[in-house]
Amino acid sequence: MALSWSMRRQLLYYIVAGVACLIILVAGWKTFFTHTPTCNDGLKNGTELGVDCGGSCALICQAQARAPVVSWARAFKTDTGLYTAAAYIENSNPGAGARAVRYSFQLFDDKNVLVIEREGVADLPNMVLVPIVESNITVGNRVVARTLFSFADEPEWSRVPEKKPSVVISNQELEQDGSRISATLTNNSLENIKQLVVIAVLFDAQGIARGASKSTVSTIAKKSSQPVVFTWPTGVPNIVRAEITVVPAL
Repeated sequence: MALSWSMRRQLLYYIVAGVACLIILVAGWKTFFTHTPTCNDGLKNGTELGVDCGGSCALICQAQARAPVVSWARAFKTDTGLYTAAAYIENSNPGAGARAVRYSFQLFDDKNVLVIEREGVADLPNMVLVPIVESNITVGNRVVARTLFSFADEPEWSRVPEKKPSVVISNQELEQDGSRISATLTNNSLENIKQLVVIAVLFDAQGIARGASKSTVSTIAKKSSQPVVFTWPTGVPNIVRAEITVVPAL
């Protein structure tokens, strides 16, 4: 039996509507059930070990990350009523760094009474030992006997691409009385480097830190060199070596 023109038109409408519904259903399925996993979709999918962490994601899951370790923390008297506090932090997460981690130095007297607390924020770059220094800490007429360093936040570690050092330290010279250390910073990269943080720490024969200082170099032009100098006006006795560290930005 041949279909009338109106029935053929109605059947065509049904077919078109069915195809449209099928397309909508397929698109919805792909959107909500088969979308490509990403590292910021709030789901544990793909190769991830946790929600948006591990596997192919840069963020390291907290369960796999290792907490930073305080190698040592000390405070050094630099003038009447003034101290500089320093700490060496061990990063036990190879190839990883953490941004903007809050920390505090707590300085105590010989009766273990808190003298002052200094808070700050620092990046923990992809390096084994990370120096952190706070200078010009005013304590009045108190005497500091012990220093405690701690983190206020649990760092969020992310994989950091390995880079060759773009700044090389050379020509390091230490005065015998520990009053001055100088060196040359060379920028081997093809870009200017701005706001470069450089830290110097002085050690005695037993490997105990006896002084520390931090300097921020505003700019080192590409393919050029620049001197950096650290001074301790009153000198630091019995110093046998100094470590100068360039702290890369994350």
